[in-house]
Parts: sequence; C-alpha cells; structure tokens
Amino acid sequence: MTRMLRRLVIRGAVIGAIAAGAVVAVPQTAIADAPCPDGTARVFLNDATNVCQSGSATYTARPAVSKVCSTGGTTVVVETTGPRRVNRRHIELEPGGHCARLEIEGQESATVQVQPA
Repeated sequence: MTRMLRRLVIRGAVIGAIAAGAVVAVPQTAIADAPCPDGTARVFLNDATNVCQSGSATYTARPAVSKVCSTGGTTVVVETTGPRRVNRRHIELEPGGHCARLEIEGQESATVQVQPA
C-alpha cells in the first residue's frame, strides 16, 4: 500500500511539472515574437522580466540578472560581483544571438555594456 501511494505521489509531481512547463513556454514564445533590435542586448532578470538594453547599465541584486543575449552588430560585456567565485565573472559575448546564463544566488551586481561590433 505504501509503495502504491508513493507511486501516485511521484506521478502527480511529474504531471504538475509538465503542466508548469507548459505555462513557462508561453512567455518564451512571446519573446521570440518581439526580438530586441540590432544594436541592443536582451537582459533577463530573475523577476521574470527582460529589457532591450543599449549602452551601459548596472543592475543590483534585486532584480538580479539571470541571462544576457547579444543581437546583431553588438558585442556585450558582462561583469558580475558577489561573495563567491561563481558570482565574480567577466563575460564577452560575440554578435548574433550568443547568450550567457549567470548565477543569481549571491549576485550583488551585474554591469552590462553593449558596444558596436
């Protein structure tokens, strides 16, 4: 009986995860429909928002930067700070849709610089 109950709980968790995945896929489709223009970078924040950025901007830990993508004609430089080694990164992205994921846990700030290629 315990084994059967455990299987039901696991199956319910899997079904819930699949259902949550379907909800998450909707914003990704919307993002693809409205890409950032060339000369900018798309900056994804951990509060489920994103911005098309040009120039230079510094983001604090609230909201933290979770991902950065370059567009055509730009190079993007990302500098992050934080107490752990994984938080202190220097990333350079080439033009044309290259992306980098960033560690959110412990991130104190992230500076994103968008420059012409």
